[in-house]
Amino acid sequence: MASTSIVITRLSDLVDGQEAVCFAALVRKTRGTTKSNQPFIKCLFRDKEASCEAPLWHDHRFFPEAGSWVEGLAYRIQVRASFNIRFGMQIELLGIQPATEADAVDGFDFDELYESSKYTAASMTESIRQRIDRYITEPHLKLLVTRIIDENAELFCRMQAATAMHHSYTRGLLEHVWSMSRVGAVLVDHYGDYYDQLNPPLDKGVVMAAIILHDIGKLRELSYDPVEARYTKEGSLLGHIIMGRDLVRETARTIEGFPEETLLCLEHAILSHHGKREFGAPVVPMTIEALLVSFIDDLDAKMNAVARHRQNSKTEDAFTDRVFALENRRIYKGIPLEAGDDGEDPGF
Repeated sequence: MASTSIVITRLSDLVDGQEAVCFAALVRKTRGTTKSNQPFIKCLFRDKEASCEAPLWHDHRFFPEAGSWVEGLAYRIQVRASFNIRFGMQIELLGIQPATEADAVDGFDFDELYESSKYTAASMTESIRQRIDRYITEPHLKLLVTRIIDENAELFCRMQAATAMHHSYTRGLLEHVWSMSRVGAVLVDHYGDYYDQLNPPLDKGVVMAAIILHDIGKLRELSYDPVEARYTKEGSLLGHIIMGRDLVRETARTIEGFPEETLLCLEHAILSHHGKREFGAPVVPMTIEALLVSFIDDLDAKMNAVARHRQNSKTEDAFTDRVFALENRRIYKGIPLEAGDDGEDPGF
């Protein structure tokens, strides 16, 4: 029963040694076996800003009932926090029960248990559409891009860009595409003018179309859940690159007179956007447009991973935890500015 006499602590505010009551979403349960052949379950809980693992060994009092806990649901948990230099902040479960509407009196709000983009879907979508109008002048290509966006608008405006690596939060895919389109607009103008003697010239429309559609296969590869996106069966077997190319090809076939060369260059930019075969690209970039898209994608993904590590770092020294996306480098956090010295939000 919820009670206003109990002080609720955010999971992301826990410190080493603290006992507290928190609201948290159960992200996933992972079963395993110790070296001594004893079963265990690792439960990952999260709120909007942080995730903490709760190991349950075979003799833990909650081990028998953990199998009935549902991933994606919210729980009211009593915990003891402990910081592990190898695994980060972990929690020992002292009590657990599903969170209910009655817990609202103690501040329970499911929307506070998962991360989402700080930008609205409407503002990002409008910004992307403005760049479609400006840079994609070939009518068949413009129709292809707008048709795919329109037909998948609801999911495109919710889906995460990944399960973990970058933009792994609600509206993350849309934010990734929006951010890439901003960078892409600057670079296609710069390099289009810089190398103005290229014949054929840099195709700004293909670059912008590939930026917008490069990860469109994520809508088929992943199943949306606000707590954590999960791979579909088809996504695990085929992957978003092939699935995205197939969606683009299927749509192009419905547009009479679609230029074959334009479609070929767009498909190539989508297929090669991971840059290297060891990163999952079926082919490496072999056009100037595909090369630009690949670099922009890599830059935006890495900047998001690094910025979020810096922003959410709980380490006590001047460096973050290791960033997997950057070969496990630790990132220097710098000297914080005084309050009020923040710059203005970027325009759209």
